[in-house]
Amino acid sequence: MKEFLPFRLDTENRWLWRRGETADEERILLTPTAFAVLQYLVNRAGQLVTQDELLQAVWRDTHVQPQAVKRQILDIRSVLGDDPKTPLFIETLPRRGYRFIAAVRESVPPVHASPPRSPQERLVGRERVLRDLRRYLQNALQGEGQILFITGEPGIGKTSVVDEFERRTAAEIPIRISRGQCVEGYGGKEAYYPMLEALGKLCRRPDGESIIQTLAIEAPTWLVQFPALVKREQREMLQREILGATRERMLREIGEALEAITAANPMLLIFEDLQWVDRSTVDFISALARGRAPAKLMLVGTYRPADVALSEHPLKLVKQDLLIHRLCHEIALGQLSESQVTEYLAPNTSTATVPDGLAELVHRHSEGNPLFMVAALDHMAARGLISHQNGAWQLRGPLEGIDLDVPENLREMIEAQIEHLTTEEQRALEVASITGAIFSSNLTAAAANLEEEKFSELCEGLSRRDLMVRSAGSQHFPDATISERYQFVHALYREVFYGRQAAGTRARLHQRIGEQLEELFSERLGEVAAELAHHFEKSRDWLRAVRYLRLVAENAGRRYAHREATTILQHALELVNKLTDSERAAAETQILAKLVNIYLVSFDMRVVETCEALAARAAHYGLVDMEVHALIEMAYPLSWISSERCLAVLERALELAARQTDPLARARTRASCFVRRIWAAGWNDTDAEDCRSALAEIRQIGDRLVLAAHLIDYNFIQWVSSEYREAQRNAVESLAILLEGREENPYSSTAYWLSQFTLPWSLLFLGNWGEMLREIKDGIVMADKNRYDYRAQTLRLYQAWLYFHGMDFDGVVSICESLLPSFADPPQSPWRRLCLILAGSAFAALGNYEDAWKRFSSAGNEMDRQTVIYDWYCRILLELGLTEFWLAKGDLPQARSYAQRLLKRTQATPERTWQALAWEANARVAAAEHDLEKARDCITKALLRMEGWEVPLAAWRVHATGAELSDHMGNSGLAEYHCQLSRATISKLSNSLPLEDPLRKAFLSAPPVRRVLETSYGS
Repeated sequence: MKEFLPFRLDTENRWLWRRGETADEERILLTPTAFAVLQYLVNRAGQLVTQDELLQAVWRDTHVQPQAVKRQILDIRSVLGDDPKTPLFIETLPRRGYRFIAAVRESVPPVHASPPRSPQERLVGRERVLRDLRRYLQNALQGEGQILFITGEPGIGKTSVVDEFERRTAAEIPIRISRGQCVEGYGGKEAYYPMLEALGKLCRRPDGESIIQTLAIEAPTWLVQFPALVKREQREMLQREILGATRERMLREIGEALEAITAANPMLLIFEDLQWVDRSTVDFISALARGRAPAKLMLVGTYRPADVALSEHPLKLVKQDLLIHRLCHEIALGQLSESQVTEYLAPNTSTATVPDGLAELVHRHSEGNPLFMVAALDHMAARGLISHQNGAWQLRGPLEGIDLDVPENLREMIEAQIEHLTTEEQRALEVASITGAIFSSNLTAAAANLEEEKFSELCEGLSRRDLMVRSAGSQHFPDATISERYQFVHALYREVFYGRQAAGTRARLHQRIGEQLEELFSERLGEVAAELAHHFEKSRDWLRAVRYLRLVAENAGRRYAHREATTILQHALELVNKLTDSERAAAETQILAKLVNIYLVSFDMRVVETCEALAARAAHYGLVDMEVHALIEMAYPLSWISSERCLAVLERALELAARQTDPLARARTRASCFVRRIWAAGWNDTDAEDCRSALAEIRQIGDRLVLAAHLIDYNFIQWVSSEYREAQRNAVESLAILLEGREENPYSSTAYWLSQFTLPWSLLFLGNWGEMLREIKDGIVMADKNRYDYRAQTLRLYQAWLYFHGMDFDGVVSICESLLPSFADPPQSPWRRLCLILAGSAFAALGNYEDAWKRFSSAGNEMDRQTVIYDWYCRILLELGLTEFWLAKGDLPQARSYAQRLLKRTQATPERTWQALAWEANARVAAAEHDLEKARDCITKALLRMEGWEVPLAAWRVHATGAELSDHMGNSGLAEYHCQLSRATISKLSNSLPLEDPLRKAFLSAPPVRRVLETSYGS
């Protein structure tokens, strides 16, 4: 504590105190930067401090102009009442620097229960509320996380209450405190806006490194939102870690991170003005309230009930539900009573009293609204009707005259206050109201055509007089400069200043501020995209507004807030209608294309109508490449509901390809269309060859990212062609290429999804069951971590497919029966059919023919009603299952019929595993009918299908049946030969699994496998 009479510098709390004529002390407001300069000078009292030394000490690692020092010295002198010509405190040594010349001594601070306050700062009538807050905080300190809403009309004192609660809490207990501000106009567009602001402040604290480390471990999806806090190599590692993440994962991770952070130090989060909150933040509050884990965390949010009562407000239903389930608390601030107004007006000394009638007058006009009350007192004092001297209010005229002079409502009162400001002050705050509730000196000064020094001087003067604005720290800009920040003490002041200006004036100022922001953040526009979109929309610069709305949507996408992203893009589409025809083409189609991508990765059927709209608009503008892109993107979701519609769209795309002028674009169209035709309609040699040809062209003229994206598609053709090992290698290598520079790579998300199909399938058919199981289990862990339920469900379905081939039929039934209810929506129809077929096949193997028939019938009926993607492939599995079903029931004519249908269907593909299994099934049917010659012919053809191919799923079965058939025909030598080959393949399959794996045990103990292992055909 340093003292230089009559001032005292409280270095711990960063306050400056001035002693009055009595023993009372008054706290003087100083900006954080001015305080730092004063403290540096006081600590070196009597010494010369150069300008460069001050710049290095106060603005370390930040570039500021030298005049910044001069501005701070002027502010300090103004506060101290120091004349530079005859200084008492700070002496200027021309061209050398500054020296603090007053005598400085160490002092012991006076004991205050709380710092003395000016009348405008006194808080009355809220002690009960503060006690309640303290009680809820005690619960939080015991690990019972608390969610609390403080509500009330504008001016009722919500911010004053949380300010006082924060002040008392910080003084009484060691706790981390951070605040986030919801901002009218653009804050509601930014996903997690107040939480990211609060979290960013925590990370930049002196102890922020521990929080950053916790986020890296517990919440990488949040840490990547702060690229400046992580090194590039760490960012790339984090990007790989969050691959496939979802909104649900973000919500889970921040809950776990806060639990970890608060385990050592409790935390108080304050979100102000939730009436302007974004939907993702509401989701966060809801998830936090419903969290089961203990957390020493208290979240306090303030809002205006009238605004939240709107039917579509995101907070309305969530808060009601939390209240019903007692997961949050609400404190509604009421108006002050007349006695509380009297308490507010009470003098600091016992020798004075409140003038008769003044409290009643103030209460009647303000109706107990604290902001109105303070404004009324300021208004009357400014007009000389009352005065505040020696800590007490005094009348300067009759009450009747005062009564007539007080405006009737708060807005009129604020207008009356504004009239007493200078013209420069009014102009400065009018422009500040355009900038926002919180504004920086340099940005606002430039828009107001004022020198930054002059603007700061005006704001500092208003702040020291407790008029309308207060200091809000400083802001760092990308060019390493910093600027003082201020904020309106209440949103109503900003609203009134904003409304005073003509619409044209506001539009011009929004434009000027937007352009200033563009220049200041030219290398980091994403950080201020929402602000830029807001300013340019208000200035009617529709083109730039649309451009930045798209950037805001990209930010939302990186936070997995697809709902916000789509809302923002839909709004951008509305603004597109205001553009000129020449401007609309690119903007409209790019927005629609972005919406298509969001809907596609979300499996949202709105993707179809959006693709149709994109194709129509692209055709209207003559954008052939974009029209083709829309049709190709439409084909995949259409295939979930109708193969016919999918194929019709692909035909349109191929017709348009002839009009594409870029050879690479034409090749890409053909490659995409041909592989999708095979997905939807089944194998076609011509389409497969055309796809290979197009891929060769892409390889020759395209870059490696484009090629890798198409190779992921081509994986499917390789897999269906029984090129399992090539398909596996291709999936791994292509995905690795696509994940390089994932942040900038437009193909990575879709490619990651597609690669997850063929990679497990290839491992299954290669017989690498252990590796497949590891891939599936790792994928399920990641899907669960990401809360990606659909992905986890499809992986479990692949696990059931593996269990089927491993003959764990109970496991197949357990998985499939649990999954079927999840596969009810149209995008899941292909997996529902595969699930039904696997369940039916497993039931049949277990002898439960009734349930088997129900599952087979359901799958067949769905396919008959409407063909969808992969149905042609699932038909193979269905007909094999029905062949086994009728064989098991002893109905040989039915078994023969389905075996022949199976054979015909597999012959239409190049798939060697299924061809061999189809011949093997026909061999067993023929043997059951005692036609051994036909059975031997079928086995011979099965062996020919396998020759030269790696097809272990078919090999062990074909050789096992060949062994039994040879034995029946009296050729024990051939039987033993087949038996040995079958055993070798069985050994390979089982040995790919760990020794104690249940699937390995189930496979080796299955009757067909046991017969091979236990039977000897030797002489």
